[in-house]
Amino acid sequence: MSPPLQIAVYVSGHGYGHLTRTLNFLSLFPDTGKYNFHIRTSSPLHENHLTYALHPSIIQTNAYQLDGEQSLHSLQTFDPSLARTEETNFLKQHNVQAILSDAVSLPCLLARSLGIPSILITNFTFDSIFQALLDNSPQHTNKKALQLKVDEMSQQYALAHTVIRLPGYIPFLFSGPRIVDAPMHFRKVQRNRKETFAELGLQCLEDKKVLLHCFGGHGLDSLPEIPKLPEGWACISQTIDHPPLFHKISHVVYMPDIIGACDAVLGKLGWGTCSEVIGNGYKSFIYVPRSAFIEEAGLLSWMESAHRRIVRLEVEEYESSDWLGAVEEVQKMSEQNSVVGEDWVKNDADLVQILEETLASAIN
Repeated sequence: MSPPLQIAVYVSGHGYGHLTRTLNFLSLFPDTGKYNFHIRTSSPLHENHLTYALHPSIIQTNAYQLDGEQSLHSLQTFDPSLARTEETNFLKQHNVQAILSDAVSLPCLLARSLGIPSILITNFTFDSIFQALLDNSPQHTNKKALQLKVDEMSQQYALAHTVIRLPGYIPFLFSGPRIVDAPMHFRKVQRNRKETFAELGLQCLEDKKVLLHCFGGHGLDSLPEIPKLPEGWACISQTIDHPPLFHKISHVVYMPDIIGACDAVLGKLGWGTCSEVIGNGYKSFIYVPRSAFIEEAGLLSWMESAHRRIVRLEVEEYESSDWLGAVEEVQKMSEQNSVVGEDWVKNDADLVQILEETLASAIN
């Protein structure tokens, strides 16, 4: 039997979504000893996370708003020299033969310097995010220097052998790599509705319509008053604790089970949430728009075409606790629109095949 292929997997430390989707993707591979994956990320969610950043940070003021000025400052001050030295040493020491990246640009440069292939697996790249922020700050005092940094990121991405492009993608600024469109994957429900509510101690919700109020891994500010819900509805929330209609849960939960148990979700458009809402029952989705985050355009287009049970709740309405109309609207949608599910098992197998064929073509 041939020794396993040594693959370094670089994951953005931004938010929860990149790491959770990457770990789920890797879990689709059967444990045959064919591959040995080395996770490299600064995300504190990973037990062996790096102590240095792999890319400049996107700074958020809350779960749905970016701080453009602080994000551009992060881009301006980011120094990749430590990451470049440490990761080059790691790749050499572990005889890494290929790199996967979601969605960091530096590993593509490291791969080229070592003569090994890099493969991007993502729906967006950070040069597009920073370019949009820069375009929205036309009078920025360091615009020329920042533009050079964005261009440098694009040049690094262009060194990749292939982009495995996930649903909900936005245009890439760079050209060169081969692009392969991949099916969706998602973390799947492990417990049914009754088991999930029992685990939470919320058996009282079994005969209710239940709204899940969550924004991924982000903390939420308190609201001025308790939102009103339609008759027969209750809410599981990461913030609001006001029984009998609002029940607060811990952040340390397996979110796909909660999504699967609920009838609708209120949150932000993030890739992980979108995929889990679609895959775990096409649950009706109320989204609060994220200002200045260009990734949202691709995610919204995807949800409107593949999901079709989505309602926009303006930031002002969300923050003023005016949720009633949006919940009533998604209730009507779920009653009127039936959605035919896909063969997710086949999609998972297709995704594994795409990566295996890409690795074979890149290494040989």
